[in-house]
Amino acid sequence: MVFSSAMKKAGAMERLANSIIAVAPSRRMAIALAPMLIGTLPVPGGAVLSAPMVESMDSEGRMSGEALSAANYFFRHIMELIWPLYPAFVMTLSLAQIPAFRLLSIHFYTAPLLFGLGLIFLLPKKIWEGENKTKKLELGAKRGSFLIGIAPLAIALGMYGILTILWGFIAPILNLPSAANALIARYATILLGLVAGCVYVGLGKDGFSVFKGSLKASTFRLIFVLIGIRVFSALLGAAGAAQEAAVEMEQIGFPPFVATALIPLTAGLVTGVGYGYVGLAFPIVFGMMSSQQAFPKEATIALAGAFGYAGMMLSPLHVCMVVSAEHFKATLPSTIQRVALPVGIFLTVAVAYSLGLAVII
Repeated sequence: MVFSSAMKKAGAMERLANSIIAVAPSRRMAIALAPMLIGTLPVPGGAVLSAPMVESMDSEGRMSGEALSAANYFFRHIMELIWPLYPAFVMTLSLAQIPAFRLLSIHFYTAPLLFGLGLIFLLPKKIWEGENKTKKLELGAKRGSFLIGIAPLAIALGMYGILTILWGFIAPILNLPSAANALIARYATILLGLVAGCVYVGLGKDGFSVFKGSLKASTFRLIFVLIGIRVFSALLGAAGAAQEAAVEMEQIGFPPFVATALIPLTAGLVTGVGYGYVGLAFPIVFGMMSSQQAFPKEATIALAGAFGYAGMMLSPLHVCMVVSAEHFKATLPSTIQRVALPVGIFLTVAVAYSLGLAVII
């Protein structure tokens, strides 16, 4: 959140928007890419950062405010299930006790599928027929513009990737306790990556003054919410609540497959955040999995993740939906209505994919 705030104050967000327009094959594609790239930063309500970019990209006014609101909101979250910066991703790793690469391989299909569905239903090609192409920049200028615009984000994520690889070689030598090793691998690498990105932004013409006021009360509120969710999940596990809930559902004949889908869906609708449906629903879902052994772990993760994501995306409590609708003067029902169809098709594919995993594994 601090990094994103500094980028905005330093004008890096605007440069990022211009760089996207420069390299995108069309403004239609630019509208999809802008919130997707901003979505790599897990900022609560971060759709407000991409909304001005999306609005400026539709300079011809081809789309209504409701359509722009839905596109900005939807494309911002297509990386939700596979991006390692999101708290939900990290929490899923912790609760499922699987490596990051394994979780990525389970959800590999989600981002390209959601991107394609978004283009078809939220940015239909017919609206952009006869688009007035702006004069193309020279290839070298395009590359330079893109590199300058993407630099802060690329440095932060690149450093994170490099440090993660290095830690994989260093950790066995240090022979630290498994808990300490996990904490460093999950948190220290990304924090140092973000520090590198912050240093780059601070070395710009505006200096480190861009960080003034970037650490807000909302940041600490989010931290406490995350702590609360983790404590709640730990208490559920220590008390055996997840296993008891699974036994009760089994006794009343509740199909495990249906419960694995509906519990995260409900949690996503109620909380409107990724870490909410993971922290509330996954301990129960995994408890059912361990007691029934009827559905493999990979298939359980795929199904629960997809339905939790869908609940979050359709929740009127989702802050990104609220700020996006507010910016474009749209209503929450109209935004939900527009994203419901691509989300519904995504769930249909997710169910088929999960059943296929269950058969194969």
